[in-house]
Amino acid sequence: MNRYQKLAWFNLIVITATILITTTAIAIEIHIRGYSTIGLWFIVILALLRLKPFLFKKPQGQNKVVCDERDKFIVKRAVSFAYTIFWIVFFVSSFAVHIFMGMGPKSSVPTITLPLMAVGGALFMKILCSVAILVQYGRTSKGEKS
Repeated sequence: MNRYQKLAWFNLIVITATILITTTAIAIEIHIRGYSTIGLWFIVILALLRLKPFLFKKPQGQNKVVCDERDKFIVKRAVSFAYTIFWIVFFVSSFAVHIFMGMGPKSSVPTITLPLMAVGGALFMKILCSVAILVQYGRTSKGEKS
């Protein structure tokens, strides 16, 4: 397993744990108090994503290869795929918020919706990119030993 695969798995594990813990905290708080104010603070778990440079260091030395052309091509295609799908989903979800929150001159969208869409979009794009990297390595490295 190379460095990009390890980074992709780390991204997926941290983001999944954040979503599960945050959702659980919000559900418990809503059940106890009827509303949630502290649940979103669990998003701080995403700060673990900033530890990637320390956990997955590049090999030191002149003879160590970090990545080759194939690795760069896989990452480039994964980012392109994630970027394309992100904009399609973001465009559709922007209209969905307008439709589900109500239409008309008296309807409004809560102020928390837009920052949540931005954070959700960033997480969605990171998940898509990580999955695309893993799928491409899984598809092209059959029979190879890591």
